[in-house]
Amino acid sequence: MDKGLWAASCFLVIFGMLLLAAGTVCRIYFNGREVWKGRTTARVVELLLQEPRQRDGRAPYKNCYYPVLEYYAEGRLYKVLYPKGAYPSPFHVNQELWVRYNQANPQEYKIEEKTPKRFAAGFLYWAGVSCVAAGCIIFVIFALRG
Repeated sequence: MDKGLWAASCFLVIFGMLLLAAGTVCRIYFNGREVWKGRTTARVVELLLQEPRQRDGRAPYKNCYYPVLEYYAEGRLYKVLYPKGAYPSPFHVNQELWVRYNQANPQEYKIEEKTPKRFAAGFLYWAGVSCVAAGCIIFVIFALRG
């Protein structure tokens, strides 16, 4: 049984390191392909109730909530109005969001979306961490038995 624990711990640590490396490479690859390299957190400081910017006959509501975002970029504070309004608002005051911004012009930004690719990269990373941790625990059990 001791050889089984030893083999299991080695397998989990090696497999975990491979998953960890794959998750890290995916994350670096996806971040490298981003057009806007700046990344920071933004906070919703206010929800403005206004008429929709693009009015057409199909708009079900007369007014929409437009969030005002505040974030620091390149050492300065920026306060910008998000151009897409909705009723009810998917945002709430003091909500924190990840945003990407243009380093040449930090007022140009976009809210980072949760895509399946980013989810997969995060899953690979955390699965790798879990496998390495499990391998280390099994190794400690193996070491205490002998």
